[in-house]
Amino acid sequence: MKKFMTVFVSAIALFVVAVENTLACPACKDSFTKAGANGSVGDAYSWSILFMLGVPLTIVTVATVVVARRLRQHPNGIV
Repeated sequence: MKKFMTVFVSAIALFVVAVENTLACPACKDSFTKAGANGSVGDAYSWSILFMLGVPLTIVTVATVVVARRLRQHPNGIV
């Protein structure tokens, strides 16, 4: 468990550091940095990507929690 936590914390730290070094296409980069005429378009793309990534993960998490609770309530099988 200790090794898992070390790897997990290291992965999170690497992710946080790598976020600042990611590359974007020039139009996307200009939309976020200059907040010009297409600033709202860049924000919209950002939010849509977050929702597209978040919804499937939420569904999988809820399904896993439901199955785990059912198995704890009925250890010999799902009723």
